[in-house]
Amino acid sequence: MAGRPPEVGGAGAAGPAMVVLGDSVAEGQDDPDPAGGWLGWAGRLALHLGISREEMLNASDPGATVEDVVRDQLPAVRGMAPRLVVLGCGMNDALRGFEREAAARRLAELFGWGRERGAVVLAIPVPRPPLLDITPISQFRKKRTVQRIHDFNAELDRVSRDFGMAFPERETVARVADPAMWSADGIHLNPDGHAYVAKVMARIAASLLGERVT
Repeated sequence: MAGRPPEVGGAGAAGPAMVVLGDSVAEGQDDPDPAGGWLGWAGRLALHLGISREEMLNASDPGATVEDVVRDQLPAVRGMAPRLVVLGCGMNDALRGFEREAAARRLAELFGWGRERGAVVLAIPVPRPPLLDITPISQFRKKRTVQRIHDFNAELDRVSRDFGMAFPERETVARVADPAMWSADGIHLNPDGHAYVAKVMARIAASLLGERVT
């Protein structure tokens, strides 16, 4: 996950209404924004919720693991008080390997910060990327990566519940399993994939925020 174009917008004078943390998929890679940079599911989610470009801050960074999010992205937004925080990471953790207890502690830091700031925190389930099927890797490594995806999602679910937040099951975004939703690299969603994820997550976010989806 490499190459970072300009951020998908910044914070308004009163601070952002929506903050996005995560990796290159959360950043929106492979879904160009006509206004510059990437749009992605995060930018599309904001549009569904009636949040303007100026009211959203996407602090995501390509290649980020949950450790990177806490170390590098959280300090930049810690003093903000958004209404909605969206976390999209875990793919890099699954591909590289991670310690489950350490990941759980980092997730708790992120959710704890969001709750302290009075925000709704919504995490995106980690999907199974087509990369696992188009890359010549051993069955053992493939199974191990799939297990890591399951383990990371299980921690997202548990931590979400611990902090009184909702975590959508992977089945909620079932169509993301379709290779047609992904770019040729098998690791980034294409515009159709980003649009689909945004539409599904918008309904969940709007329900948590008590707002109507536009």
